[in-house]
Amino acid sequence: MKDEILYMLGVVAVGFAVTYALRALPFLLFAGRSRSLPPWVERFGNLISPVIIAGLVVYAYSGLAWRTAWPYLAGALTVGLQLWKRNPLVSIVAGTLLYMALIATCGCTTYRTLELDAKNPAVRVSTKGVLFGDAYVAPARVPEILADYDVPRDRVIHILLDPDVRDLRPARFLMACLRKGGYTRPVLVTARHAESFVTEKKPKAASSRRVSPAPAKKTIRYKGANE
Repeated sequence: MKDEILYMLGVVAVGFAVTYALRALPFLLFAGRSRSLPPWVERFGNLISPVIIAGLVVYAYSGLAWRTAWPYLAGALTVGLQLWKRNPLVSIVAGTLLYMALIATCGCTTYRTLELDAKNPAVRVSTKGVLFGDAYVAPARVPEILADYDVPRDRVIHILLDPDVRDLRPARFLMACLRKGGYTRPVLVTARHAESFVTEKKPKAASSRRVSPAPAKKTIRYKGANE
C-alpha cells in the first residue's frame, strides 16, 4: 500500500513539473520589456487559437447522431453572437445556455447511446415482431442499425424474448440476419435471465429427511448340548 501511494505521488509530481515547465517556458524566454517577440512567434500565436477552436468544434460535432437540430442551433447562435458582439464570453455562455435549455425542455439526446448488455437489451422479439428500442423494425434492418451505431462486429448482441413468445422462428431468423450482417455473437435471453446477476453457486443443502439406519442383520444362535 505504501509503495502504491509513493508511486501515485511521484506521477502527480512529474505531471505537475512538466505542466508547470511548459507554462513557464514562454515567460522565461521572452520576459522583460527589452525583449520583443520574434515575428514567427507572433504569427504562430495568432494562428494557434483559431486552429484549437476549430479542432474542438470538429471533435464536438463529429460524435453527434444528426437526430436533432439543438446542437446546431446553439452553434449557430454562438457564431452569430461572436460575429455581432465580438465577445467570446457572451457568445459561449449564450450558446451553452440555449443548448442546455433545449435539451432540458425537449429531452432530446444528441449522442449515439445504445444498451446491448443482458440487463438492458436494445433488441427485443415480441409476438408482433422485432423491436429495436421502441420501434418495430424488419429483422434484416437490425444489422444496418447496429452498424449505424458503430457497434463492433465481435460484440455480443443480446436479444430479449418476451414472456409470451412461444414460436422461436422469428428469433432464429433475426439471429440468421445478424450473422449474415457480420454479427456472429447473437444471444437469446429471457426477462428472468436478463434481470438476474451471476452469483456463485451455493452448495446444495443437506437433505432434512431423516434416513433410518439400516436394519441389523439377524443372527441364528444354536443351543449347546449342555443347555
